[in-house]
Amino acid sequence: MAKFLRALEAFFTNYIEGLFNKGKTAGLQPVELAKELVKEMENQRSVGVENIYVPNHYTVFLTPPDYERITPYGQTIADEIAAYLAKQANQRGYVMQGRPKVEFMSDAKLQQGQFRFASRFTVVSPSENLAEKSRDLSETKVYKKLASLEAARKSVPLTGMITVVEGLDAGLKTDVGVDRVNIGRREGNELPLTDMNTSRLHAYIVFEEGAHVIYDARSLNGTYVNGHRITRKKLCNGDRIKVGNSLILYEVN
Repeated sequence: MAKFLRALEAFFTNYIEGLFNKGKTAGLQPVELAKELVKEMENQRSVGVENIYVPNHYTVFLTPPDYERITPYGQTIADEIAAYLAKQANQRGYVMQGRPKVEFMSDAKLQQGQFRFASRFTVVSPSENLAEKSRDLSETKVYKKLASLEAARKSVPLTGMITVVEGLDAGLKTDVGVDRVNIGRREGNELPLTDMNTSRLHAYIVFEEGAHVIYDARSLNGTYVNGHRITRKKLCNGDRIKVGNSLILYEVN
């Protein structure tokens, strides 16, 4: 994430010099918008039976002066941020219908330096869906995706394990690597629990930027790490995860 943001920031610095310049405006930067839109995506995620869904359409409302400054480069910036959102959704294991769309609009009610978002789930038209599938089935795209996945697997610097140490499923364990690990009562989970105080999909662990990160999947009773309720938490060796009445130990191999 940090690497992508640095590249995105460098692009804006080199080619859009002066846009949202902190010395001339209230300090709004396109990179800030990208970070805030990820938060918006997280806040608006919806947990289904099998997947977690996130909005695929985002509208950014800017002050008229900021909107005027962004207009000449608006589509370029929107495409860059949309690609970033798609990458972040993929890393977190979220489902996004089609490619995300980002658009900018002017809002005269906003004060200098302010901005706001609106996100929604939109239906992808059959023609858009067909075009998306055609792109995904191209030889180059498939090769790149497979090569990228294989490279990620070979370069993983750590592997871990989670073990239920307290609760009805004490002794149950599973490995944690680059693949997503789902935790909860659903039978298909990588760590399927019988604890009735857990949700079907209670929490999940993903591999992000060299570390395992646990996310609460909007569970009813919450997810706790070392006694603190979390929505997202980078795991460290020895961390204790509590879901329902089950206590799970995370260890690095």
